[in-house]
Amino acid sequence: MEEGKNKDISELDAMKRLAEILNDSPQIIKLGGREFPLKPLRYGAQWLIAEESCKIAKADETFSDIVNRFAANGDAVIRCICIAILNDKEKIEGKEYQDLWDFIRWETNPSEWIIILTKILQMLDYATFCFGCEVIHSLRQSLTKTHQQQSSPQPHPQEK
Repeated sequence: MEEGKNKDISELDAMKRLAEILNDSPQIIKLGGREFPLKPLRYGAQWLIAEESCKIAKADETFSDIVNRFAANGDAVIRCICIAILNDKEKIEGKEYQDLWDFIRWETNPSEWIIILTKILQMLDYATFCFGCEVIHSLRQSLTKTHQQQSSPQPHPQEK
């Protein structure tokens, strides 16, 4: 009977989350005594978060491995939080990003960061996240292979 109750709660949470996404309703997060609206993530923001994850992850790691790596990399967590809160290309590339990054780094408690990051990761479209990580890893491998080929000495053709 308890299992059915948990299923109802998770379905209710899922329906609530779907309604928030469809209505573009922000979640309000508290960070360092300030409140920030956290809207459903745009595709570009999701891609940037996936890219940030790839910077700290090794190839073929699971999602939980990536989360564990985040726990040990505060700067990556802050970048993901900034990307998610700003959720706009111009803001992410502008002064707002640096101002928010400085606020989070210097005026908040790192114990708040992982709670916020967990909320952000729950907002990601998992397929987009995995696709982004796969593409980035593939590009890295291709570039590394190309660089190695260009760096290795090439045999000179022998004259006949």
